[in-house]
Amino acid sequence: MKRLFPALALAVALPLLGGCTGERATKEDFYAVAPQILKYMEADARQNQPGRVSDGPLYVNLDSFRRASSGVTGETLSIDSISMRLGEPTLASQEQALLCDDSSGFGGCWVRKYGVWVSWNQAYGTRDEIRATVRSTSTDRRYRPSDFCDRVWRLTFHKQGAQWALGEKELILDCREEKS
Repeated sequence: MKRLFPALALAVALPLLGGCTGERATKEDFYAVAPQILKYMEADARQNQPGRVSDGPLYVNLDSFRRASSGVTGETLSIDSISMRLGEPTLASQEQALLCDDSSGFGGCWVRKYGVWVSWNQAYGTRDEIRATVRSTSTDRRYRPSDFCDRVWRLTFHKQGAQWALGEKELILDCREEKS
């Protein structure tokens, strides 16, 4: 009985710990939150752009959203289905959207057409909470040659009835504070 008691106590206690039920968010939950993340990150990048405003197109690393779907739901959703739910943004990998001039002698780095690029770095989800660490990159035009402006946010969404709402926001990296 002495050996059985700790195992029994653990089996009873685990479900009582907050968020440890093991119930993952559904793909519908992911599809509800992903557009909110993209909208938030694009608006933040454009509003906090150092120098001239980033007025180019929105590029999205859809493969990062595909990987995030696995972290949130436990299953990997297709890039096509995610793209459709995000309004079919321009698909671009890091190599396609983030450019650097190494050959002309002028140098500099920029987002293609001075747009905004968004990539979802880390993801976790339960039926009540979805956490995302997301990066936006735009072009910092304060200096010559230009450089990238990265902003990284940790966003937490909470389910309120049938809707998902943005709760906590934590700015992890702000390009405006990197250079002095």
